[in-house]
Amino acid sequence: MGKPAIIPFTPRRLPDAKGYELIMQPAVENFPLDNELDAAAFMNKVVEKEILMAPDQYMWLHRRFKTRPEGEPSLY
Repeated sequence: MGKPAIIPFTPRRLPDAKGYELIMQPAVENFPLDNELDAAAFMNKVVEKEILMAPDQYMWLHRRFKTRPEGEPSLY
């Protein structure tokens, strides 16, 4: 398998509906190409970091965890 560059980027809305800016981060280093579980956890951390830079702009309406174990309260 090749070693692709993974470059995180995030669009951010500008104030007063004046458009967007695209924030590009440096290429990630030490990406675990040999283990899918580690790769997924790594990418979740990358996404979390991007969300925390502007949490008010994240798509919180996406109800990713609609189903909960029996007896567990809804997250929404």
